[in-house]
Amino acid sequence: MTPVYLASAQMYSALGADLQSAAAACSEGRLPTPEWFMLREFNQQRPYLRAVGAGVPLRQRLGTMIAEHDDGRLSDCLLILASTTLDISGIECRVAAGETLGNDIAPALDTLADELRGAWGFASAFTLNTACTSAANGLLYAARLVAENRYRRALVLAFESPSEVTRQGFAVLELTSASGSYRPFHPERDGLILGEAYAAVMLSREPGQAPLGRLLGGFSACDTSSLTSTLEDGSHIDWVIRRALQDAELTPAQIGVAKLHGTATQANDRAESNGMRRTFGEALLPMCVLKPYLGHTLGACGLSETLLMLQALRQGPLPAVGYGEHALLPLTAEPLRVPADSLLLANYFGFGGNNASLVLQGIAA
Repeated sequence: MTPVYLASAQMYSALGADLQSAAAACSEGRLPTPEWFMLREFNQQRPYLRAVGAGVPLRQRLGTMIAEHDDGRLSDCLLILASTTLDISGIECRVAAGETLGNDIAPALDTLADELRGAWGFASAFTLNTACTSAANGLLYAARLVAENRYRRALVLAFESPSEVTRQGFAVLELTSASGSYRPFHPERDGLILGEAYAAVMLSREPGQAPLGRLLGGFSACDTSSLTSTLEDGSHIDWVIRRALQDAELTPAQIGVAKLHGTATQANDRAESNGMRRTFGEALLPMCVLKPYLGHTLGACGLSETLLMLQALRQGPLPAVGYGEHALLPLTAEPLRVPADSLLLANYFGFGGNNASLVLQGIAA
């Protein structure tokens, strides 16, 4: 794939109200403090990571993020919305206010994209909802359209807003941590912690004034062996990673660091561990996990974690993993110092078996 620049970016998350403060907290190993919600099915508490400055209506939040990229020429720009929840949180608010749930308050998936396209004058707009890979796929599709000169630029907006349907659903499936300790690849891991995040990136063939990095390639595919997960032997994950590297015209040996998906669920962590060993052998490269710092932001993680990784590399080391010697993969017990311009692999392996890997290169500040 022809490389495309991540020309400008922003993020609201549990780590901070901007990308720079989030990266500083991550580099310093400062984990956010979760709030707790009641799992009604079992009358138990479960953790959740709210974004700093939470409570802003979704459309207002997205409008603010678009405004920061609006240069009066969005007519040459594609808009992609990537999310799992989309309008669900808004529907829940209307029902809580007394409206009756029905087709009249349940908009089509593309309604929000169409509203924003019309309000801001984008050339085109559409949505992506492929579970945990939504934003990763949004980056891939947008980059390829820009690289092929279909659009001069593309703005990818990824978000995961608080939704009771999502929180209750994941908890009932026993995928969320009861302990409140988010420990990907730990032998005693007990599940994920969901998180709220809103992220945006402008993709362009030109670097702009302060580019964050370059997207060199990637690959995405569905593992149809199961309705809910991917093969635990890692064979599909290995295939996806190798195809992503091929798309970027790189070999495994050239990658400087890998950002693991690391949900801390039993099957997904086993599958990723086996897949990484298939690709890289036992001489594994440096690896990091970022979900403990953001929560699992579901459809937004393909952008929120990618941006956090790139920005953290510019500001300081990637965070240590205190239990690294016990993990399924050899995670570093010391802060991981990697040059900001390293070649990077970012994994996103989603519920439903949709798997994606991105290959990027950071750019020093």
